[in-house]
Amino acid sequence: MVLRLPLPAEDDPVWTSANGFVVRRNEGVVRLTGHETFSVKVTGEETGGALAFMDGTVEPGHGNVPHIHSKEDEAFYVLSGEFEFLNGAERFTAGPEDFVHIPKGTRHGFRNPSREPARLLVFYTPAGPESFFLAHGETDRAPEPWPDEKFNEMVDILGAHNMVLLPGDNDWD
Repeated sequence: MVLRLPLPAEDDPVWTSANGFVVRRNEGVVRLTGHETFSVKVTGEETGGALAFMDGTVEPGHGNVPHIHSKEDEAFYVLSGEFEFLNGAERFTAGPEDFVHIPKGTRHGFRNPSREPARLLVFYTPAGPESFFLAHGETDRAPEPWPDEKFNEMVDILGAHNMVLLPGDNDWD
C-alpha cells in the first residue's frame, strides 16, 4: 500500500509500542451480587479510566434494582437468553446480539424474565462502577437476593460509586 499522507517518522513509537492488552476467556475477577454473577474483565485502572467491561450471568427471575449512574454511560450486549430493560419509564425486551445503550443520569435496570440463566456483557464509559463490584460483591457463597436492608446500608457506598437507587416501580421489583 502506498499512502500519500503525512505519516509519523519511522522511529516514532506508534509503529512499535504495544500498549494494548488481551483478557482471556477464563480471566477476570468474579463477584456475586444477589442472583447476578459478574466477571470484571477490564477496570478503569487498566484503561486510564476510559472504559470498564464485565461479563455477567443473571439467574431466572432476577436482575438489578432500578438506578442511575451520575457520571457514566452504561451499555449492554446480550449474549444469551432474554432481558427486560427499564429505560426511564420505557420497558423493552432484548435478546441475543441486541445492544442497549443507557446514557448517564437515566433511570434503568434489567432483569431476566425467563426460566434459564441469561448472559450479557456490560460496558461503562468512563470506568468507575466496576469498582463497586470488586469492593462489595460476594466472593465465596451461592448467590441469594440482596435484601432491602443491605441496599439501605449501602446508600453512601453506592453514592461514592456514582450510583443512586431509584426503586418504587412495584411490578419491577
